[in-house]
Amino acid sequence: MQRCTVDELPILKNLSLKRLVLAPKAIREPHWHANTNELTYCLAGKALVSILDNKSSFASFVIEKGQMFHVDSGSLHHIENLSDEEECEFLVGFRHEKPEDFSFGAALGAMTPSVLGNTYNLPSEAFSHIKLTTEDRKIIAREGEPTIPSTAYL
Repeated sequence: MQRCTVDELPILKNLSLKRLVLAPKAIREPHWHANTNELTYCLAGKALVSILDNKSSFASFVIEKGQMFHVDSGSLHHIENLSDEEECEFLVGFRHEKPEDFSFGAALGAMTPSVLGNTYNLPSEAFSHIKLTTEDRKIIAREGEPTIPSTAYL
């Protein structure tokens, strides 16, 4: 990821850009932005995008070169490169000069298995096999084949 914010270009006000390149089988970890909307344009490749918005509506769709998508501030979303051989590249625009990223994995990592168990009405042992960490990994590797919902091409 490469960012251009007000720190690099002081003329930016209410705007910043990011170039995101996902290697084959790479996933931009589920995350949200508390202070900005996001508009993403696909420059190369084919990716699965999933968005859980602020009103609990879920959408999962495939985008390719030349297509774009919008994510409201606060909506949990992820981008997954569907190729095992080619990179995906995106230009991401934000309506804030310093967008904040919050990783879903790191947010879960801040909780103990007991808290997660109470939250999801499960025994704490149900979470004991999960490596909990507050590290924001940003990009993670996909294991196995991607799972593409049948509605993703609608």
